[in-house]
Amino acid sequence: MRMRMRELERESGVGRETIRFYIREGLLPEPERATRNSAVYSDDHLTRLRAIRRLQDERFLPLAVIRSLLDEDHGARWLHPEALPDLDSVLRARLDGAGGRLPAAQVAADAGLVEDGLADAAAEGLIELAGDGSVSPRDARIIRLLAEASKLGFDREHGYEPFAMVRYLNVARALAEAEVREFFENIAPHVDVAQAADMAENGIGLMNALLSELHTREILRLLDARRRVANDNGQGGRE
Repeated sequence: MRMRMRELERESGVGRETIRFYIREGLLPEPERATRNSAVYSDDHLTRLRAIRRLQDERFLPLAVIRSLLDEDHGARWLHPEALPDLDSVLRARLDGAGGRLPAAQVAADAGLVEDGLADAAAEGLIELAGDGSVSPRDARIIRLLAEASKLGFDREHGYEPFAMVRYLNVARALAEAEVREFFENIAPHVDVAQAADMAENGIGLMNALLSELHTREILRLLDARRRVANDNGQGGRE
């Protein structure tokens, strides 16, 4: 479908100034222009606008992350609404259950995470605080894990700044973006929602376990290499 700006505004619910901002920021492609003052928009513009609104309204993602998700290097079929539209709600119900939101400050206090630690975690995007100060059950578990890390000595007192934890968020985000894109590009066309949910539910656990083993192996490999270099330099003990 080809449409003018007024039609795109009506169909997407997004105002023209915001649409122009998205184009400048690279979230939307430039429209076709018959003349300097005549722009024509396509279904791709409408699909991407709806995706941006959903990612902002439901996932509270910043525009930089949304831009990455909308990157068309690998195609944009995963954005199409007909591709397993209910998978997110079905999978969330399976993975998160029916647990309600929890007061973040109380969770942090019970876990022994200092107040600054909670504020740092929210500021760095490690947890998502709602307006009432509550968090999801999953983010509550993240708070408890951060508290455990602090008790082990991964804290400012030992020179470990909170932003260092962001590396794990960045790795998780990059993996999630690649996995979701590949799933919708390659697997979604061949399965229904129930099959997709089964694959995703079991696959997430499997890949988390695989990542844990790879992470541990690489740490041990680096420590072994460090010891060997030290021995070669005459700084370590004998093997």
